[in-house]
Amino acid sequence: MGTTTAQFIAALTEGHDVIVIGGLAVIAHGFNRPTKDADVWFDPLDSPQAWAEVLEQICDRFSDLSIHTLPGWKPVEGAEIAHAAEDIGMVRILGLDCPLDIFRRPNEFSADEFGAVLSRATLNTDGTWLPDPLDLAISKELTNRDKDVQDVNFLESIVRNRWVNKLPTASVDEARALLDRFVDWRTCEAALLNPDSLVQEIALAYLREFAADGDPFSQALLANTQIPPA
Repeated sequence: MGTTTAQFIAALTEGHDVIVIGGLAVIAHGFNRPTKDADVWFDPLDSPQAWAEVLEQICDRFSDLSIHTLPGWKPVEGAEIAHAAEDIGMVRILGLDCPLDIFRRPNEFSADEFGAVLSRATLNTDGTWLPDPLDLAISKELTNRDKDVQDVNFLESIVRNRWVNKLPTASVDEARALLDRFVDWRTCEAALLNPDSLVQEIALAYLREFAADGDPFSQALLANTQIPPA
């Protein structure tokens, strides 16, 4: 029997942090959808060269595995792995029970942001990390794929529900931090329920911006909003 993807990911986690991204992470957040491959963000280390060397060492522990890159998923080794990490930010491992894409730099993130994303992630029982739903949604933006649009909508709904529950009682600093990360008319509506006039003003500023851009929900909310005096 060949090496499974789970076994290989377990080897990655022995000495390094690994964040699960892609379809597996969306499924872990509760979205029922299929996936044909696995995607992880592997500790980017100090340089593409260091990253490539560690990855190749781990691959060498198993038989019948190969490392590939775009275009055409051509096989690479040695310095070519570091070049792929620098050029397109990822490589693919073939020879497992399903293709495994390993990223040093996922879509919409730099390698330097790994620590920040990790700080918001949740530790899985297998030693990998599950990213915050908003970070995961960001990694799927601008791909122009229908399945990613569906994933982003689902992940943003999780974030929206969390924000709506938090904002009515959040402090000014908490509200600002939340709305800096994700904001729409519904989260602004929740922030308007906060008794702090400064939180209300943050929400109103966003609503005015959305309304000026033509958002009918923000326009209606502003028209019907009566903020009591502080």
